[in-house]
This record gives sequence, structure tokens and C-alpha cells, in this order.
Amino acid sequence: MKSSGKCPKCGGSDIISDAKAIDVCGYETILAIFEKPKALLFKGKKRQTTVSPLICASCGYVEFYADSPAALVRPASP
Repeated sequence: MKSSGKCPKCGGSDIISDAKAIDVCGYETILAIFEKPKALLFKGKKRQTTVSPLICASCGYVEFYADSPAALVRPASP
């Protein structure tokens, strides 16, 4: 939907792009990546970004996109 401007489910072109995903506590939804995701404590440095939805106004299909996908990439080791 993001690049084509069309819904992949129904082909509709009325795409809502100004919506925000907000969790039940009133904060924006985020994606996070940890260095040690299986650790109970001290998971390591977190890389994160917020996400935004694109919604088809015809059928209701939703796709989520990372607002800053480059922020999730692990920096190169020195």
C-alpha cells in the first residue's frame, strides 16, 4: 500500500495514512529490538522506532510500517 497507493486485498485506492497506532496506556506503539532478547534481565541496548498504520477505507485492511526503520539496524562494530 505504501508504494503502490492501492490496497493489496481489494485494490481500493482510498488509503488513510494519517492514523496513529496508540496502545491502551495512551502511548504510541513501538517496535523494539534487544541485544539479548531471551535474557530475563539486562536484555542489552534497545533499538526502537514507532509504527504507523495505513488503512484501506474500502475494506479495512491495515498495514503497519516502521517510521524510522534505519533505527532498528545494528550499528557496525568498530
